[in-house]
Amino acid sequence: MTTLWLDFAGVGSSATESLSFGRNAELALDEDNRFMHRVTGEFRWNGLVWWLHNVGSSTQILVFGTNGTRIELPPGTECALPMPGGSVSFVAGPTPYQLLYRADEPVVSARTPDAPGDATVEFGTALTDRETIYLTTFALSRLRGSSISLLSYADVAQMWSVSEKTVDNTLQRVRGRMKQAGVRNTETLEGLVNHLLAHGRIGLSTLHTIEEAHPGVLPG
Repeated sequence: MTTLWLDFAGVGSSATESLSFGRNAELALDEDNRFMHRVTGEFRWNGLVWWLHNVGSSTQILVFGTNGTRIELPPGTECALPMPGGSVSFVAGPTPYQLLYRADEPVVSARTPDAPGDATVEFGTALTDRETIYLTTFALSRLRGSSISLLSYADVAQMWSVSEKTVDNTLQRVRGRMKQAGVRNTETLEGLVNHLLAHGRIGLSTLHTIEEAHPGVLPG
């Protein structure tokens, strides 16, 4: 069990299984702000990783990991928390709120991926260099901060001079191994990329490594 430590406005709290936050939740942030959902979100431990669920109906939550990950969490969605720490932010009416969090130990290895070649990266199951390249490319706009949208299969295939089928087969192999490892919510491209970003398996470090090893392939 990994304890999740939280800090709101200098007041600390902790969770070992789950913890809700909002206007009238287990962690009450602002009981006087009627613009805030009674329960805005909930942290949950699934036995492997900490997840954040946006249980509100109209509030968007932003998650920023200390590893450089940025995740936008619309109402009704969830994501694995970037580790080993970060912040959870949202706005209720005119008022912004921010929760800081950290785990008492990293949930997964935070190794920096090697340059594309024959090496692999561990995230509970091995991620090959080709998989790292394609998945990082899908997140290119998000990593550069130009858009939250992922690139299309056609975009990624064209950049790396392969077929869309090759890209799809590569991702299906990743999903298969992750499913065997008990990782949830990776059936969609968005869910898969969010999970890998959240755990630092792809990110700015892999992007920089790819750009150095393959100059001119990715658009500037």
